[in-house]
Amino acid sequence: MESYRFKILAFNACIMATMAFAVETFAQVKENANFQAGIAAYQANNLPLAYKEFLTAASSGHADSQFNVALMYEQGIGVAKDEKEAVIWYGKSAAQDNSAAQYNLGVLYENGRGTAVDFAKANKWYRKAAVQGDPLAIGNLGMLYIRGQGVKENKVAGLALLLVSATMDPSPQNHAKQNISTTRGLSSEMIAEAQVLAQELSSANNFLNPLDNYLKE
Repeated sequence: MESYRFKILAFNACIMATMAFAVETFAQVKENANFQAGIAAYQANNLPLAYKEFLTAASSGHADSQFNVALMYEQGIGVAKDEKEAVIWYGKSAAQDNSAAQYNLGVLYENGRGTAVDFAKANKWYRKAAVQGDPLAIGNLGMLYIRGQGVKENKVAGLALLLVSATMDPSPQNHAKQNISTTRGLSSEMIAEAQVLAQELSSANNFLNPLDNYLKE
């Protein structure tokens, strides 16, 4: 499994080199003053105020603020660490199709953090993030198939997903290549079949369609 995605969702912000950022349009930010105030407070290193502003925006249904509140609870940033609250707020953001929240929620379910281990729910949220093109979610989904966790074991499908993930994101943050090299029990025929499936997944508008079709065979 991969670690959580660490991302304070911000508008025109560059806070740390180790953090990734999503950029909202000016119109989106303008619509929620509390979100904008939260970003300003975060940049000023006033983390309790940032939490307060994000929480206000999150409570009004702002998806990116919900993600930020969840991340702050998960990591204890500006508020006491509380992974149960992180699950709740990631869930709210994930329900609004925030792929980063979907991915992080999958990680928490897979590892039993803030909730009981639930591979079926991890699979559900990885699928939702993966269909939006999240390479880490695709890789984690692949590992569920490799291990048979929450799904019927299928190493060909798992390897195909890892190949797609590694191609999409070759960065060190993505462990797909490492997971490919350490997967045991793969014959040359299975590898060839996975390579063909990976090509089908990569060329599909919705890669879940060829994946699910393959799994039905």
